[in-house]
Amino acid sequence: MNRFKNISKNIVKNSPQYFVLLLFTVFLFYMFGWIILASFSNTAHIFSGNILEGDLTLNNYIKIFKGTTTNAGLTLLNTLIYTVPSSIILIFVAAPAAYVLSRFEFKGNRLTQQLFVMSLSVPGIMVTMPIFYHLSSMGIVNSRLIIILLFVAESVPYDVYYLTAYFRNLSMSYEESAAIDGASHFRIFWDIMFPMAKPAVITLTIFNLIGKWNAYFLPLIFANTPAMRPVGVWLEQMVTAMVATGNYGGMFAAVVIAAAPTVILYAFLSNKMIKGVDQGGIKG
Repeated sequence: MNRFKNISKNIVKNSPQYFVLLLFTVFLFYMFGWIILASFSNTAHIFSGNILEGDLTLNNYIKIFKGTTTNAGLTLLNTLIYTVPSSIILIFVAAPAAYVLSRFEFKGNRLTQQLFVMSLSVPGIMVTMPIFYHLSSMGIVNSRLIIILLFVAESVPYDVYYLTAYFRNLSMSYEESAAIDGASHFRIFWDIMFPMAKPAVITLTIFNLIGKWNAYFLPLIFANTPAMRPVGVWLEQMVTAMVATGNYGGMFAAVVIAAAPTVILYAFLSNKMIKGVDQGGIKG
C-alpha cells in the first residue's frame, strides 16, 4: 500500500512534465504523419488541406527514383559509401588512440589531449577551403576515398575525446589481472578493454552514422555533382527545384527519403545510445 501511495505521489508531482512530454510527442507524431501523407499526395490537395480526401499515390517516389536528375537510388548508395566506411574507420582509429591517452603516461600526452580538445573549436570552413585548394590543384577532388577520409578526419578529435573519458573511468583491475597472466598491451586492449567500451562505441557509431548521413558542407564542396552527391546536398537541391516548379508532393517525398534511414536507426538503437551516454564504467 505504501509503495502504491509513493507511486501515486510521484505521478502527481511529475504530472506537469508528463503533460508537456505528451503534448510534444503528439505534436511530433502529427508532424511526421502529415509529412508522410503529403509525400503520397499532390500540390493541390496539400494546399487545400484535403490530403486524406485525395487519392494517395506512389508517383512522387517513382519519379524521384526513376528521374535522371533526381536519382535517389544513386544518392542513397553514395551516402552509404561515405557513411558506413568512415564510421567504421573512425572507431578503429579513435579507440586505440583514446586508450593510449587514457592509460599511458608519456611525454606529450597532456599536450596531445589538449590539442584534440582545441581542434573541436576550430570552424570547419577554416580548414575545408585550404584543403579544397590543395586537392583541386592535385586534381583529386572528385574522389569518394577523399570524402571518406575527410569524414574521418573531421570527427577524430571528438571521438578520441569521448572515448578517452570513457576508458579513464574503466577499472584498471582487469588490465592488471591480464598483465599478470602475460597478456600483451595489444591483446589487453582488443580482448578486454575494447569489448568493455561497447556501449560507448555503439553510441559513437550511431552519432557518426547520423552525422555523416546528414552532412552538407563537406559534400557540397567535394561532391557537388549528380554522380557523387550524398543525401544532404541532394535534398537541398531537390527542395529548391521542387519549390520552384510547385511540386510540393515531390518535395515531401524527398524529405521522407532523406530522413527515413536516420529516424529508423535512432528508433531501434536509441536505448543503446542512451546507455552509452549514461554508463561511465566502474572506477578501480
